[in-house]
Amino acid sequence: MIKKKGTVKNIIFGIIGAIILFVVVTIVNLIIVGKNESIISKGQPIMNYSEQNYALLVVDIQEATTGDVSLYPYFKENSENLIKNINQVADSFNMQNFPIVYIRSEITNPLVNLINSSYAKGHQGARYDKRLKIFSNMEVAKKGKDSFRNTNLDSILTNNKIDELYIVGIDAAECVNATVEAAQNRGYKVNLIEEAVLSKSKEMTDSMMLIFKDRRVRIMPIDSFRIMK
Repeated sequence: MIKKKGTVKNIIFGIIGAIILFVVVTIVNLIIVGKNESIISKGQPIMNYSEQNYALLVVDIQEATTGDVSLYPYFKENSENLIKNINQVADSFNMQNFPIVYIRSEITNPLVNLINSSYAKGHQGARYDKRLKIFSNMEVAKKGKDSFRNTNLDSILTNNKIDELYIVGIDAAECVNATVEAAQNRGYKVNLIEEAVLSKSKEMTDSMMLIFKDRRVRIMPIDSFRIMK
């Protein structure tokens, strides 16, 4: 009887130890992921091309942000107008045969996906919002906030001799912000379409627009939008 009690006790301690180890590993992993996400890539300075070439970057308009499985009420509430404006801008780029690059978050880290699988590879949330018009097959799948870091975006833009970017999408304070900074690190001129960029609240969106202006990003109202030559 005493031996049985000791065996049960060892099993219980073993289970508790395994749970504690799992929690510690998960927390450490999330800390590392968080630190990696905050890193903004420098990249190589872009070349001086003989003429200006433009590209549109559409950032994170997917089911996990604006669609059916979104966990962000403000994004969902404002998704119709946001996506309508993005489609309008993309249509203009498409008509003028300028590249459109669609960027989405796709997380493959199993521990991150265990906590929140919204952006997991193969999950509904990792797909583009079904209301988004797709005009090109240029796509970037990113694992962090910076659309350039460890992705094919540099090569897409270089192959098309792009030196000026227009950026739309979400989140103005996170992925759009990181992508703008990474683009400026490389020497790209950056434009944002005001009504085609959102953060998690109106106040945060307005605050980020002021920050972008201070960083010499051109903010363009959609009613006066045109590709600046």
